[in-house]
Amino acid sequence: MKKGMTLIELLIVIALIAVLAAINFAVLNKVRQRAYLGTCINNLRQLVLAVHMYENDWGTVPIENPVETPEGIYGFVQQMLNPYVRDDSIFLCPADFTGGRYSYAEDALGNPMPMNPKVIRWKGREWLTSYQYFVNIGVVELFGGGSTRLLPESPLFTCDWHHPHFRNIETILARYNGAVEVVPLGLYKRLHALFEGGKRID
Repeated sequence: MKKGMTLIELLIVIALIAVLAAINFAVLNKVRQRAYLGTCINNLRQLVLAVHMYENDWGTVPIENPVETPEGIYGFVQQMLNPYVRDDSIFLCPADFTGGRYSYAEDALGNPMPMNPKVIRWKGREWLTSYQYFVNIGVVELFGGGSTRLLPESPLFTCDWHHPHFRNIETILARYNGAVEVVPLGLYKRLHALFEGGKRID
């Protein structure tokens, strides 16, 4: 006659299975977050390229200056760059669990300023982004003296959605010259030189 498992043996087996499952989950989550990081970096490179295409057509980089229209709010970078990207998903970091519905902006002095978690609507659709864009009308006037000619190292976009998963990463920074940097914790200055002939803001 076969002897069955005792209750203690069964509990030990269940505990071992739970431990192995937790280890596998942690490993898979780390792999997934690294994949998210790679996708985010690729998105930022494509957005910088879109900025240059916009500049070639209009003679200036996009300048965020949201205005109210009968169709909704217009003037955000994701709306201006939309004709230059293949897919709207480029504006969304896969690590952004809000899907672009909540982010942080900066005032003209670079101080973080929380935005209301609202969806931007214009012409009957949503315009979402996970990325912060540096060039707005206040920054242009205050630091560029009205000029939108950027320095090669000028920051265009940042993404802060990876920090909760990678404690040593503060932000992902995309520059006007196309460089995308993974900035270690504590080494990132939110204010950098932006404009040719303008004031240095570092």
